[in-house]
Amino acid sequence: MDTITPKQLEILTLIYRFRFLNRHQIQTLLNHKDPKRINSWLKDHTEKNILGRIYSTRLKENTRPAIYYLATKSRKILLKQENTNEKILRRAYRDKNASQKLINHSLFLADVYLLLKEQSLKNKHDLHFYTKTDLAVHYYLPYNRPDAYISLKDKDLTKRYFLEIIDEGTPRFMLRKKISQYIEYFDEGTWQNRTLHENPSLLFISPNQNIYNFLTKHIAQVLEEETSDLQFFLSLKSEIQEAGLTANTWHLISE
Repeated sequence: MDTITPKQLEILTLIYRFRFLNRHQIQTLLNHKDPKRINSWLKDHTEKNILGRIYSTRLKENTRPAIYYLATKSRKILLKQENTNEKILRRAYRDKNASQKLINHSLFLADVYLLLKEQSLKNKHDLHFYTKTDLAVHYYLPYNRPDAYISLKDKDLTKRYFLEIIDEGTPRFMLRKKISQYIEYFDEGTWQNRTLHENPSLLFISPNQNIYNFLTKHIAQVLEEETSDLQFFLSLKSEIQEAGLTANTWHLISE
């Protein structure tokens, strides 16, 4: 087995958690100032088939950073690490054929995390961010895991959230089903019984105005019919990309 540096192992762990990451995101997540060193590590991983690489040489596209995912030889390395799941690592055999929708979804999730990390450092909040991969072993969570579980602590107050990133083209019946599943899950008291915490608020990021309008109307209707104390916050993907994550980014949906 080829030896790898601790930083190279950290790169694999990050991609395991987020599934797809581009070179800029990897460098930021590592808090590393030398892009040449990052490129050297990534090149080494790619040549050894530990990582796969997506990069276009087409004009205008060749300015975009390369995207990386786990390749087959990553499995043996990561299986030796704690908190990795053999079933999840089987993705290494199929992520080279992943859809553009899945790739974009993963990259945007990483962007959200980086924005939250920047905001929490600025506000001196204690941030914990768990991806769908991190949550796979927690069997008391909803069967369809959220994109992320977020915990933000400010002094003695801790706020908890489930994050859902909605993709373009998601049918409305699937959105209605997702919301009803959350209502049912929290009504059953599974979260509170297991964690002894209040239910997390739900953060939905909409890909466009049409889905945003639908979710606003449907969630308001659900809240009017239900006795649930859940809080739903909604935002537009474009709004986050343009303005970042601020208090004004999220809009509380009321009945």
